[in-house]
Amino acid sequence: MPVSTRIYIGGSLGFGGQPALDDLKTAGYSTVLVWSLHVQSNGDLQLNDTRIVHDGIYDEAEPLRLPAAVAQLRQAGMEILFSVGSGGSDDFTNIGNLLRQEPALLRANFAALKRAMTDAGGSIDGIDFDNEDNLDANVMIDFGRMLRDLAYAHVTFCPFGQTSIGTWGLTLSTLCRDQGGQGFVSAVHLQCYSGGGDSDVQQWQNMIASAVPAGQPRPLLIPGLATNQPEDGPWWLRDARGGSVAVKQGHAMDGQADWSKEVFRGHYDSAGEALQALQRRGSGGGVTFFFYCNESVRLGDRNFQPGDAVFFAGKPSWVSAAACDGYFLGQCSDRFNGFGACPSNLQSRYKTWSGIQPPPQGGFIWFYDSVVWCFLSGCCGSSEQNPGPAARDYSDAIVRGLSPSS
Repeated sequence: MPVSTRIYIGGSLGFGGQPALDDLKTAGYSTVLVWSLHVQSNGDLQLNDTRIVHDGIYDEAEPLRLPAAVAQLRQAGMEILFSVGSGGSDDFTNIGNLLRQEPALLRANFAALKRAMTDAGGSIDGIDFDNEDNLDANVMIDFGRMLRDLAYAHVTFCPFGQTSIGTWGLTLSTLCRDQGGQGFVSAVHLQCYSGGGDSDVQQWQNMIASAVPAGQPRPLLIPGLATNQPEDGPWWLRDARGGSVAVKQGHAMDGQADWSKEVFRGHYDSAGEALQALQRRGSGGGVTFFFYCNESVRLGDRNFQPGDAVFFAGKPSWVSAAACDGYFLGQCSDRFNGFGACPSNLQSRYKTWSGIQPPPQGGFIWFYDSVVWCFLSGCCGSSEQNPGPAARDYSDAIVRGLSPSS
């Protein structure tokens, strides 16, 4: 069975435009997990901070063009999962309340989400449970049953921390024993970074073996690790520029260079306002750098006025321009793994897990957006010209680490 490689992606999918989609297709992961889908107390569904479903209708509060983006990835052969929850959220608390008080609304909103993706020529294969706020097996079981009734093909689990293993095991066992539940839980995405660094991969594999009835397909065990990360923000944090933002004064994008990776442009009263705009767009939305004009300037055959800012994906071709300043995220580090966050580090850690019985069937990285954020920081000695090959380096590390012949 081929090694399954999976990657989480956040605001970059909604706001990163075609460059982000091209990078993901270049990276060639088996599965893309859209992170994070939040369930509000009124039942609305949000992708991070942007509402996308309200009262049973798919309606993006800002133009994400998410169904078309998902369709591109699905048609490229990737499995698509939407991940519900995250640290610091109340998603599964809200799900539990809605299941008791307004189950029809919750059902209508998840039906609308799936229908919107299908109507655009794509699909959602399943929902990932990143439950970090309400570890109640009954809530997860009832939510899973609702999704199965809505024709979601499967669900996956994303446990955080070793102490929750019993709750996840009960959820898995119950869903497997339902009529029609064989194979419905298709994978366990085990967080092995940050607060999940104590996860014992062998114990989770043992739990899966004991929870699934004999003769039924077992969920794939997919442990995950983090890439390098910038400081919190990353572009803007608590009314100030993010600590990882670097400034290249007196520079702009070369007007004679390739501008095909321009993501968007806007007009702002200050460079700080431009940074805030990036934060509102899903913490940057796939942007790796931008320039801000303090005065009028001509770059090649393009004219810009004071306050104009242009945002790009990929690697800049800086040119001296006294009227402008360039901005990028120039500081990244291993904040979450504790042993390194370059592809070679991940490969070594996956190699230590390859001896588990049975071995993990794949791995995931958290997450594409951090590859973009740290692309220009110089970490890992990357000399790639765009984030796509950099993301692929992590995918290759998973395969090499878990392949017996490597």
